[in-house]
Amino acid sequence: MTQQRILAGVVILLLLSTLVAGSSMAQSGEEFGPGLDLELPESHNIFLHGTEEEPEFRRDWPILTGIPGGSASFSKTAGAPQTLVQVEGAPVQEALSLNGTVTVDLYASLEAKSPICRQTNVLPGSPAGATTTFIVTLIWGSYSIINGVTTNSVTMEESYTESHLFQISVPVEGVDLSPGDSISLRIEVQHDCVQPGSLWWGTYDARSGITFTGDLIDPRLDQVTDSNRITRIEFTPISPWGPADFSDQVIEVVGPMSDYESMVHGFGQEDERLEHFEAPHSFRVGEANRTVLTWSTSNPLAPGLYMIDGCFTLQDQNPAEPCDVVAVLKFEVVEDPQALLSGTWVAFLIPLGVIAWLGASMREAMLPLPAYAVILVLAIASVGPAIHLPDIDANAARSDGAAPSFALLEHGGDGSVTLSDLLSEFDAVVVGMYVPGSANAVRQANDFRMADALIDSDIGFIQIATGAGVRAVDLDAHAASINGSWPLLMDNADSSVGKAFPSGASDAVIIIDAAGFITDWAPGTYSSSEIATAVEEAGKGSGHSFLDPLTMLWGTALLPIFVLAMPRERRYTEPDEVLLPGSGVLLTLLAAGFGFAIWAVPIALLAAVGLGTIWIWIEVALASLLAYHGFRTLTKGRIPEIDWVAGKLHSLLPEAYREWRKSSSFSDDVHLGIWLAWLIWLRTPDMVAQAVGSVARTGILGVILALAMLAGLILAAGLAVVLARAIIGVTGPIPRTLGSLSVGIRPRAWGLASTMLGVWLLLSLVAGPLLGSL
Repeated sequence: MTQQRILAGVVILLLLSTLVAGSSMAQSGEEFGPGLDLELPESHNIFLHGTEEEPEFRRDWPILTGIPGGSASFSKTAGAPQTLVQVEGAPVQEALSLNGTVTVDLYASLEAKSPICRQTNVLPGSPAGATTTFIVTLIWGSYSIINGVTTNSVTMEESYTESHLFQISVPVEGVDLSPGDSISLRIEVQHDCVQPGSLWWGTYDARSGITFTGDLIDPRLDQVTDSNRITRIEFTPISPWGPADFSDQVIEVVGPMSDYESMVHGFGQEDERLEHFEAPHSFRVGEANRTVLTWSTSNPLAPGLYMIDGCFTLQDQNPAEPCDVVAVLKFEVVEDPQALLSGTWVAFLIPLGVIAWLGASMREAMLPLPAYAVILVLAIASVGPAIHLPDIDANAARSDGAAPSFALLEHGGDGSVTLSDLLSEFDAVVVGMYVPGSANAVRQANDFRMADALIDSDIGFIQIATGAGVRAVDLDAHAASINGSWPLLMDNADSSVGKAFPSGASDAVIIIDAAGFITDWAPGTYSSSEIATAVEEAGKGSGHSFLDPLTMLWGTALLPIFVLAMPRERRYTEPDEVLLPGSGVLLTLLAAGFGFAIWAVPIALLAAVGLGTIWIWIEVALASLLAYHGFRTLTKGRIPEIDWVAGKLHSLLPEAYREWRKSSSFSDDVHLGIWLAWLIWLRTPDMVAQAVGSVARTGILGVILALAMLAGLILAAGLAVVLARAIIGVTGPIPRTLGSLSVGIRPRAWGLASTMLGVWLLLSLVAGPLLGSL
């Protein structure tokens, strides 16, 4: 029985120790968690400055040495005290509650060192005495904090080099002051010595003034990390004496660090000190019209734990101390948010879907095993274009495509400014987006001015103030600095326009070409030379070349073309008549180029006529059309409309060529051309629109260059199909055999894959940029 009790006691002790340890760990976690740690001074000062004729109250700590800068002389008083100083300070700018102590320090001495006061001090405190006493009255607002209270009495014998300290200290509680309340001080003296004296102020060793203990200042340090992981630091210097009370600051961004516990002022390895700030980058108007100092990191922060280590100096504190206010803000930069459905899912779903469909089709009829091997290869090749598809996410911006259309109010203007108006007036538009108070607003403005001097073409510049709850007053300061150099627009209250850009509602520079497509963008800002280069590229097709279809042939995006290019005939058939040398290549080039042109020409025309502002709707229609083409191919083995058009073109060929290249084979090449166009669009959605449509909108010369670019793209697309067939052909007779065996099932399998590609892209467009623009 005793052993059981002992065992039960041990178990209880173990449980209790576990609970205590868990509680301690929880408290430790809370103590060292994210948030702001502030170290504030325990006392605050107001010092006497000025001259005897014009004394004044100021917050700055006297730093002069030697003869005091201010003084008030007095001689032996006869009965009534002598009034020395009567001074009133500036009204306070912030409400405060005074709870603590108020101490008045007065430094006084004889005008010349002498023992006469000590020698004649027969009976201190009586007419036969020789002491000195000050009487102080201090009123702040409607509160009489000190009313005729006397200091300690001193028998003075030193000069100003060793002034005597006279002091009063009184407790205060519940003194609630409002903005506009002034402080006034009256100093009287009772001097019973025949040797004249002086009250001193204005030097390091004679700091006559008032000291308050308690919490009088309430500074705030905060940070905002945007979608690009650029961190903006905001410091609100809240003091009853105004923001200028905080004279200097040093701020460092330190990290990433291993844990919150190690985040203390001054700690951090050299390689962890990422940013060092002193003078503020910019300002903004905060709550209650307070001035907010802002800084922005120059580069995105990697995910991890960080601290903002702030050291601030106050005017009224000892300048020998490096930091009067220490602020350590601990925060975490989180990983980029995950999409609802990652684009990698479709890369798994397509092969699985094709294999599942293949298994279902085997129940109806069996094909030779090599045919199924071809379909498996096609399923794997479909992963190539699938891995480049965008994620499906709510209100996600389109990373490759047209800029979102907008109509925003102009600060100081008569109405709104639309993207359509800008595109109709300029060859390119440079958009600078910034969050009010961000340093990048000024940086962007400086870069825009220098870029404007470097660029010869007609370029428009605008800036958009974005961010949640942006207000017109937030734009005033920046509007004054740019002085109407370009339109300054205000985003909607929900930041819908900023969120529709690839950068999100954050600091960024976006280059938009003449057709409304995003040529390039970067978080924060762009240098003037980078802007000039991007604008120049926008006028030449934004880096796209007529050789793009050929260069993309060697990547993963066009892998299915090689499987689809397998010939349907088991053997090569010589023509019955003598034809032009290379006729087979020319016919394939014609058919594939025509198929590509069926897709590319309408896209180029739509971009050239200026429909970039509604391009998201065009892309939704294109994704639907891709899904339709895939579904028709799945059910019919080919696209009936394309087959009909291919037949019309085939009928125009000379009879000898029609007899040699049958309509079905010719239609295969036309289908390859249009499938090539779809695959290129999935990889680079803006290639044709920017390389042709945008260039055409830059002028007459642009139209000529655009026509040449379109012809080059069509030719390159035809050559890409020719090369794909040639590569398949040079591998020997096996591809021909495999192609003939899978001639019926191969297009249908690709139809299923392309249907899934189209549906996924359609869902991504509708859930992301389309709903985000409504």
